[in-house]
Amino acid sequence: MALRLLAILALLIGAGQSVRGQDMVFSTSDRIVWIHSNFAGETITLFGNIEPDIAGERPRGSYDVVVLIRGPVGERVVRRKSRQFGVMLNADYALFTGLPSFYRVLSSRPLSTILDPDVLRERAFTVEARVSQALTNTTGNVPLFEGELIRLMQDASLFATAQRGVTFLSPTLFVTRVSLPANVPNGVFLAHALVVQDGQIVAERTQRFFVQKTGFERFLGEASRNQPLLYGLACVLLALVTGWLGGVLFRR
Repeated sequence: MALRLLAILALLIGAGQSVRGQDMVFSTSDRIVWIHSNFAGETITLFGNIEPDIAGERPRGSYDVVVLIRGPVGERVVRRKSRQFGVMLNADYALFTGLPSFYRVLSSRPLSTILDPDVLRERAFTVEARVSQALTNTTGNVPLFEGELIRLMQDASLFATAQRGVTFLSPTLFVTRVSLPANVPNGVFLAHALVVQDGQIVAERTQRFFVQKTGFERFLGEASRNQPLLYGLACVLLALVTGWLGGVLFRR
């Protein structure tokens, strides 16, 4: 009997939470960003609308929105050089795995003011939390390496946080713009939007877009991956021809 009551109570709690949840429409202005020879960066627009919940009720109250943009993940190594026997050599290092090559955190207000601390800690939205999670191995000072990695990625315009980067055009319609730098990595990007009310996440949607090379740059990239031997021989041959041609021109 007691177990049955607990089961009924759990169903009622779950039903109450699902009714509170909102639905959302979320999309991007560009599904594919092409990288060409004179690519100097591009800005894409992400937009969405908070829809009625599963009970058909219109959204009530005020909302906040958080948008996370994550590029392809990979490994990065940060090293610290030190002078040994009069020569600068690599000393301590830190290895980061599963680290996004591009990461943006955009929100309608600062995260600390719209999300409960427990939710913020659990979901690890911030740049600092992402870097801390990616740390796999280190032989040195952890805060030093994490801070240096964040600085390097921010200087390259690959990591950034915009605490008021999401704008509401109406009580439910929101929009944000994301700048992709000239050195943006190639691959699949994930844009994740979250609707927040009273410190809790009430709706989530994910949208993908692609950054791809085009033209001769794409041909070279594919050749280096698919035909590495021929690509290497072609590079050596091109270097020999260029050197010979330079010698002929300067001899004259």
